[in-house]
Amino acid sequence: MNSEIKIYVIHYSKLEERKQNIESILNPLKVDYEFIEDYDKEDLENIDTNDFYIDDRSIFNEKVKLWKEKANKYRSMTGPELSCSIKHLKAIKEIQNGNHEFSLIIEDDVIPKNKNFLKEIKNLLLDNKNWDVLFIGEGMGEKYRKSKLGYRRFIPFIRMFKMDHPSTNCLEAYIVKKSKVNLILEDLIPINLVIDWELAYQFYKQDMNIYWSKKVFFTKGLNTIFINRN
Repeated sequence: MNSEIKIYVIHYSKLEERKQNIESILNPLKVDYEFIEDYDKEDLENIDTNDFYIDDRSIFNEKVKLWKEKANKYRSMTGPELSCSIKHLKAIKEIQNGNHEFSLIIEDDVIPKNKNFLKEIKNLLLDNKNWDVLFIGEGMGEKYRKSKLGYRRFIPFIRMFKMDHPSTNCLEAYIVKKSKVNLILEDLIPINLVIDWELAYQFYKQDMNIYWSKKVFFTKGLNTIFINRN
């Protein structure tokens, strides 16, 4: 088993500038990385998407009960949402077939908070071995993270926290243990929700240990643009 981290980048191949940006970030680190470029939204017309996604109102409504009063109302997934979801599924399957103990999945618009992020992530992984999936991105924003972490974020020396279900916080940056991939994929496909909610449901169903890091390692590019404009 390879103890180094491998990085999978969820990428829409038409956005070449995003790929170039990610390459400029990762190449100096001499890290093993791979772009997930298959299944662009334009490609979905040529495949049987029922292999990945079943649009079923009753299953959708049953699954979103996990979110109680915050549950989304039923709707069909859009092409871009389905494309992104399938790319995440492929990344997880690549982890299953690979030999890296830890794999980081990022989306192609992420921005690292500092240039030493990889070294800091490796150091973080030495802290706690109890997690199955570890979220290290800003997700829905600082206010949301603070509300979910609560007072625990003030506890010194503890750098990650186990989260109650539903436990995802967007999917721009999360680390997956290879030893837990079979459990994630056990009853995941075909999906019925957008991928972050579908994974949250699967994590709940399998009673997995989902952690968030106290420190944010990545923010989403769109969030950064929005903040800068205001």
